[in-house]
Amino acid sequence: MTNADTVTELRFEPPDLGFYELDPVHFPRPVTRYWSEVHPAAFKRGTGDFARFYGMLIDSLQMVYINGFAYKIVQPVADDDVPARFQRASEVIQGKLWREQLREWDETVKPNSIKAHRELQAVDPDQLSDDQLVAHLTRCRDHHAAMIAQHMRFTASAVVPTGDFLAHVGDWTGLPPSQLLGLMQGSPQTPGRRLCSSRMATPARCCRRCARSTASPVRPCPSTSTWSGTGCWTGSTSRGPTRSSCRTC
Repeated sequence: MTNADTVTELRFEPPDLGFYELDPVHFPRPVTRYWSEVHPAAFKRGTGDFARFYGMLIDSLQMVYINGFAYKIVQPVADDDVPARFQRASEVIQGKLWREQLREWDETVKPNSIKAHRELQAVDPDQLSDDQLVAHLTRCRDHHAAMIAQHMRFTASAVVPTGDFLAHVGDWTGLPPSQLLGLMQGSPQTPGRRLCSSRMATPARCCRRCARSTASPVRPCPSTSTWSGTGCWTGSTSRGPTRSSCRTC
């Protein structure tokens, strides 16, 4: 018998009826057995939380792992819950309730999470007995699952207002999302890199700052330039795209 004769053919069978979509962006390779056991329930719990909070017409997102590969399916909301979801969605938009989640994150969830992280990190595994080590690893696993659910619970607070902004401003201005997204870059203070402090205002202000800092400034024109998302406008000339070399931006 050769090695080829002993190879077992992998079969990718869906767990039940429904549309399962491969997720190669988050999981380009098969995952570990640990992840495939811990992730699905926590992921479903977190996505269910944000779907209810924002009045979405989905019950949750569900991940399944087949031979280690990640597949996602959208679970629809129950028919009886649809009217309440529409009402909740209206309340969210009118009251900008994502700000409640931001406040909850800043004042409660983030400090508590950091405290829990540090408590686990303070344990020296070398000082534990076998039973104590098992208990500690179980606590680490449960905390990890809770953080997965928490991560998903707060995901919508970042994407819902962003999507609302892109939809409305795109309608008002006719600009594509590729340009509008540049306004959302923020100004993180990464060591060794200074970013234009006016980026959060308007692209034009940043470019005026660049114009004072370069020998050949790029002059933004709505018809020939696009917001690069790096703090400066990228324009076009007869020789192709140009970008300001402003070190500040």
